[in-house]
Amino acid sequence: MIIFHGTGRRLGRERERYYHNMLVEFNPTAYMNDNLFERYITEHLIPVLGGGPTLFALDLMGSHKTPAVLNLLRQNNITPSLIPGGCTSLLQPLDVSGNKPLKEVIRDLTDECIFELESVDEFEKWTVSERRIMTTHTVGKAFYQFHEEKSALIRTSFRKVGLSLPIDESSDHELDIKGFENLEIGNWEEDLESLDDGDDVPIEGDEEIELVAVDIEEQ
Repeated sequence: MIIFHGTGRRLGRERERYYHNMLVEFNPTAYMNDNLFERYITEHLIPVLGGGPTLFALDLMGSHKTPAVLNLLRQNNITPSLIPGGCTSLLQPLDVSGNKPLKEVIRDLTDECIFELESVDEFEKWTVSERRIMTTHTVGKAFYQFHEEKSALIRTSFRKVGLSLPIDESSDHELDIKGFENLEIGNWEEDLESLDDGDDVPIEGDEEIELVAVDIEEQ
């Protein structure tokens, strides 16, 4: 998904030129918000999952943990796995291994696109609309290229942080959290039973984390 700055009301036929299969949204802040995230889950995530049990890893951005979102996930057999504040660089697969090489692919494709278009004789200047269209194409192509070329890296990233390991403990040795050595994996059910419900367990680092968005002003 790409979120552009604006309302998306004065686009004309611009949307027809967006990259195929690219989900594009507009809002005044160019960031994910409560309504947009709920709509994304309802219209795009749930239909793809088909009701099967799913683990959904999320950071602590405010829109990810509203009561409405948590209820919506629960009703559709989706278990949210909230990554603690300050830990995304350790436990979020994209931050661990994916973001840097993906951004490199996007940058290379963007440079190629700019070079090709600016080499055309009749080229004068970039319009805001053309920049948005180009962004959908470079990001869309980068997404597919990254998944084709780095599929092994993606799978390994999810296993290293424990998100896609089997629950029978047979592959716990694959856990590889940066900065942590000789990890000992316990039984989470026993850990929960050992907690005293009366204890006051502080929650630290629960600040909101905003997603990076594309801020291109609408004409």
